Amino acid sequence: MIRKMMALIALSALPCPGMAQDVDAARPAEMAQANAEWTSQPADGDKAPGVGGRIDQRYRIGQANAVLASFDLVSRLSGSSAGIADVTSDDALYGASSLTFTPGSTATTQVRPAAAHAPVDVRGQIVRWWAKGGQDVNARLGTFSIRLYSAGSPSSPGANYHVYAAAGDVKTALGNGDTRWMSFSASPAAFTAVGTGADLSAIAFAVIDMAAASTTSQMILRFGNVEVVPNGIAKAKFIVAFDDMSPLTVQYASRAMARYGFRGVLYPSSMIALGQPGKLTVPMVKNLHDNLGWQIASQAYSTENNVGAGGIDLMTSDQRTAEMAKLRNMHNALGLTGGAHGSYFSNVGVTDMIAYPMFRQHFRSMRAYYFGPVPPETFPWGDPMRIKAQGAGEFQYNSDADLFTNRWKPYIDSAIAQKGVAFLVFHGGLNSAGVSWQSSFDAMMAYLDAQRANIDVVTVDDLEMP
Repeated sequence: MIRKMMALIALSALPCPGMAQDVDAARPAEMAQANAEWTSQPADGDKAPGVGGRIDQRYRIGQANAVLASFDLVSRLSGSSAGIADVTSDDALYGASSLTFTPGSTATTQVRPAAAHAPVDVRGQIVRWWAKGGQDVNARLGTFSIRLYSAGSPSSPGANYHVYAAAGDVKTALGNGDTRWMSFSASPAAFTAVGTGADLSAIAFAVIDMAAASTTSQMILRFGNVEVVPNGIAKAKFIVAFDDMSPLTVQYASRAMARYGFRGVLYPSSMIALGQPGKLTVPMVKNLHDNLGWQIASQAYSTENNVGAGGIDLMTSDQRTAEMAKLRNMHNALGLTGGAHGSYFSNVGVTDMIAYPMFRQHFRSMRAYYFGPVPPETFPWGDPMRIKAQGAGEFQYNSDADLFTNRWKPYIDSAIAQKGVAFLVFHGGLNSAGVSWQSSFDAMMAYLDAQRANIDVVTVDDLEMP
């Protein structure tokens, strides 16, 4: 009897013909835990847990195929270089010590390797060098130039060479504090001939000229080798990126780009502002990602501030790790890809060594925003954790009557000439047709279309994860 009753109970629990079985029918729609930080969270099932997430491996730095100047020990330099010494440190680039420049005057110090190497054809390749800030580099550095020689010797280099003035790039990257080691790069096509120039098909050695602009305070600058890295691309690339989640700008750009089959890179920030008034909505971002093929990269989760309430630099290291884990999980919950590549924040930049471990742990590569003009990037990146991007001009050139001709086209043409990467970042410039923003953007798209034989419009993932 008991067995019969149990069978009847089991049968009564089965769905009748024509009746759908809905396991969630008895559960309230909003029973799932909401995200208290993302106040504009939609009710469509995109729920991001507050902790956890994955960490992506760093993008590998390009492998050198030749060293034009080995700068590791004073004993391996040619001649005497004023202000240069071996300084021991745990984070030395090579071995236990690094060559360190502490100038006592504003005179130029020329650092030369002990010997030349077999000649190297650097045409179409990349020249890379290394530096690390110790103190007041941005405030005091006046000269940092790379010279390439094909004749003479390190002890007597001669008057014919190619030179690249790198002080501006080195200063802004290293700032005034004790920083990490950074690598810098340039195309040989960006070097300038002095005298009759060097034979770029047979470069035998390089030297570095360094000088302080003033000695009001002591500058400390560490430096390493000058190397040659193979170019990873056969023709130039162009990346169009967008910050701040401005709907009008992104909608205008996505429509104009779709006419040519071009894709962009979106950096939604702060991520929890998604869906708030004046910001992109979740359906808009999903459309860019799912249907137009845009990369949805990473920037800030809750704030771009370094100090103040909730500031990144005031968090503990565990809190910063949790901040990025929540960002990653929000991307995962929305089904977005491309977030392994990130960007520094408005107030948390390349020189912020408090926040840098957070970026190093969580991102394959990082974009840095610079006011233009800046030289094109190389690929492999000069430094994967400091990919140089040029601002489109919202903070500089709003009154320019022809942004395309005066600002953007020269940048694109430089990338084409150097077989490098032009990386242009927009904020809200395309919100209206005012001055020349929209007309210039249209002209730029048409120009890129006409130049397909010389330059490709790509995303960061297209380059890093082909």
